[in-house]
Amino acid sequence: MRNLVLFLDSSLFGGIESHIIELVKLMQSKHVPTSVLFYQDHLNHQLYDLLTELNCPYQCLGGSALDLFHFLKHSDNYVLHTHGYKAGIIGRLTCKITGHTCISTYHAGEKGSGRIRLYNWLDQITSGFSKNLVVANQLKSKVKNGQFIANFILPKNPHPKEPEKQLNIAFVGRLAYEKAPERFIKLATHFQHQENIKFHLYGDGPMIAELQKKASNNTLFHGHKSTQKLWQHVDILVICSREEGLPMVLLEAIDNKVLCIANAVGAIDSVIINNHTGLLTDDQSHQALVSKLREALLMSQQERNYLVKNATSQLHQFYAGKSQYIQLIKLYLN
Repeated sequence: MRNLVLFLDSSLFGGIESHIIELVKLMQSKHVPTSVLFYQDHLNHQLYDLLTELNCPYQCLGGSALDLFHFLKHSDNYVLHTHGYKAGIIGRLTCKITGHTCISTYHAGEKGSGRIRLYNWLDQITSGFSKNLVVANQLKSKVKNGQFIANFILPKNPHPKEPEKQLNIAFVGRLAYEKAPERFIKLATHFQHQENIKFHLYGDGPMIAELQKKASNNTLFHGHKSTQKLWQHVDILVICSREEGLPMVLLEAIDNKVLCIANAVGAIDSVIINNHTGLLTDDQSHQALVSKLREALLMSQQERNYLVKNATSQLHQFYAGKSQYIQLIKLYLN
């Protein structure tokens, strides 16, 4: 088996970084030699620390495509698996020159604006230089040689948390336009006079100052927190994104026995079946989110547990890495 190198350019801890950790754990469980290579050092210590805990070797390049060229030319025994648009573009073009196998995972269909829009366009037009994986079927039309792969986690099966006096409703993710955190702020404001309900935002991003100005008194900002700790204080996760692939945070929430309310974007509706494995909005309006949260609040604990139990069962069957490993290893070996 050739050495697997996961290549990315990472400055925050989000869905791609969570995916990297789960991918490392999956490959380690199958004894596949795996390391992580960063395009440059953004001092992403949360990710570095998790890799260290897993005894997964990692290193940072100097922020130049030439650095990757020198890294690859010393061995023909590498398979490069890129994640994110910048690493994807640089990785594919460099592997084309050096003759290495390049596999790219496309995690989301966000168009972005300005420079990000340009990077995404380059990411798509260079897709012919790699074997490609997409985490949502609608991304297939945007890349060449694309095949669908469901995101996955290795379930931890934590013990059910002790019920708290107040109900804790959370947004977990990047505070950026595509994740629509302002919808969560508006949702919290709608319920600001309802006792024993608190709204929590976990994460950071460019919209934080704007959101803090608009937030009502029932809303708390926590910044980045270890997912191992935050799920112990979450009863309901709300995903109100404009654009998504298949959010890792959704799978993590299900594994931690958290009820999920989500917009039907990306591949979310393959995981959340309304009133069976969670609550799914029929549109992206504010009123749709309000209605679904009201539904959840009117449910008994037994009814919520029924949805969570169904979601957990589906997670173990389809999103626990079994079929994904078979699919990945075929790409790595060919």
